[in-house]
Amino acid sequence: MAYAAADRFQLINRRNIHASCYTRTLISEALRVGMIPIELVDDIQMQVRGVLEEHLRQLRHELAKTSRTVPTSDGGTAFSVNEETARAMLDSIFYSLDTYLLGFHDPMYAINALQGMAVDDMFRQGQKMLKSLVCESVALHVQAKKSRIQTDNLAYNTTLDEEIHAFLEGYDFRRASHENVCAMTYPVYDAPSQMQGIHRLREYLTRMVTENHFAALFEPEEKALLLESYAAKHHTTTREMHVNLYEVIVCNALGAAILGKYPGILVLTEQEIAYLTEKLHRKTTRELEHIAAEAINSLIADLHPEPAAAAYLRGHAKRLVSRLLEARNAADASVLFVPSDPQMLFRQ
Repeated sequence: MAYAAADRFQLINRRNIHASCYTRTLISEALRVGMIPIELVDDIQMQVRGVLEEHLRQLRHELAKTSRTVPTSDGGTAFSVNEETARAMLDSIFYSLDTYLLGFHDPMYAINALQGMAVDDMFRQGQKMLKSLVCESVALHVQAKKSRIQTDNLAYNTTLDEEIHAFLEGYDFRRASHENVCAMTYPVYDAPSQMQGIHRLREYLTRMVTENHFAALFEPEEKALLLESYAAKHHTTTREMHVNLYEVIVCNALGAAILGKYPGILVLTEQEIAYLTEKLHRKTTRELEHIAAEAINSLIADLHPEPAAAAYLRGHAKRLVSRLLEARNAADASVLFVPSDPQMLFRQ
């Protein structure tokens, strides 16, 4: 039976297409359902090899300006590029192609581009997009530092001041664009996707900026006491603890909202947490979902967070409900909320 292109597209299994290896998996899936012929796949492979050879030629030319030479059979010299370097360049080429094709936000349009564009053109467009992503990431890094949570937490400060800077300073989007971001010491609440390179860093920084903006809605003294109480509860220090600061803040903010406390309060007493334990006792999952939704709506209405921060909070409603379930099942709200002594807010 003959299928039109649109009909064949319906046969595509999107789970077989992975953002971290988009071009290759897109081609494989399009070939599987008959949207592109094997001849096109062969042609794309030849064009990719052509782009690779051009890059290797440019690298050899640059090596010619150095002293790294090897003798040839006729007594001359040649400039060597090892297999590992060539493989890295190939991965970088595909990363640029992935960047361009992901920009269509739909496999159908990306497949059309594969059918109608030269690989070199897609590669160059991808390079332009990568350069733009680098600029965006630099700007986000500046925002993250300006909006930073005032804390002595080593993981948070090391990541923000050293690790991100080192990656941006050494990132080569032309020849090593696929290189992954070093494992950031500080975890953001919503871990980045499987993408590598600058895509991953931009996602990470976007989340960090959003978390910082939400944290900025609360008084420094409230945040400082909460983080100190969290550290004491877990037998560590605010400097050494390895936790997402936003999660600690948002959970206590949620507890304060459930109690109907004044907007912006983070400090919860032992008695208030005992009351929360009773309030969550024997609640069904649906009832906990309703409690979480009302608390989130109350936080957003009272604190007026930026749209991105509000969306971030709403987007994690299910995760917060699962934490409420954890507290209910343990019959102890202190597994979620952190108790503090409010008198400590008035210390000198």
